[in-house]
Amino acid sequence: MLRFIICEDNQQFLERVSNIINKVMMIYNFDYKISKFNEYNKEVEVIINNENEQKIYILDIELPKISGLEIASIIRENDMESTIIFLTAHNECRNDVFYSRLLALDYIQKDRIWSDRFEDTIKYTIKAINNRRVLLFEFNYNSYRIPLKNILYIDKVQDLQKCLIHTEDGEVFEIITGVAELAKRLGPSFYQSHKACIVNVEKIKSINYNDGIITFLNNESVYLLSSRQKKGLKEYVSRY
Repeated sequence: MLRFIICEDNQQFLERVSNIINKVMMIYNFDYKISKFNEYNKEVEVIINNENEQKIYILDIELPKISGLEIASIIRENDMESTIIFLTAHNECRNDVFYSRLLALDYIQKDRIWSDRFEDTIKYTIKAINNRRVLLFEFNYNSYRIPLKNILYIDKVQDLQKCLIHTEDGEVFEIITGVAELAKRLGPSFYQSHKACIVNVEKIKSINYNDGIITFLNNESVYLLSSRQKKGLKEYVSRY
């Protein structure tokens, strides 16, 4: 699961940040949770020390007790993987953030266009996380780790509870899992175009909606776009 941790002492602004995250995440097939705090406390400390979650921190600079900069330093003491985004009215702290080796992804000033920048940053972060994810499975006593970014599409073998994973370099892997179950395990770039097929929208070159043909960047095509999924795929691709 992906967890967003917002530290913001202005309750109204905190809710606006939370609403934007919910708006963005509606697009993606991602399990997530939002944890909201007005200040650093024991619960934040527990979350920081939990190594079993992917985390995105949205930190204000000026907070009660300790600042957002200090919270980021605590995070980086043991966690170099989580994403840190600063969202603050204090533009003068920008240099402090980037010179202090906190590895912040972005520093967004609370101006009139902050929400657009923040939304774009969250979308960028989700795609970056997705590119690092892998599909783990076993088949015929072998263990596999297939990067999601390398998968073109997955289709079901007729009359069997088995699917074929097609990668961009032409490899095909068998997996004893159904399409519906795989759809839950894949990232936001994947869309179920047919009851027997899941496609990676980032690898799509073109879609012929009349004939139900999806062509990928390597010019491989699949004829698995059901009539009931055409509109959904078109909307998903346009939003993604």
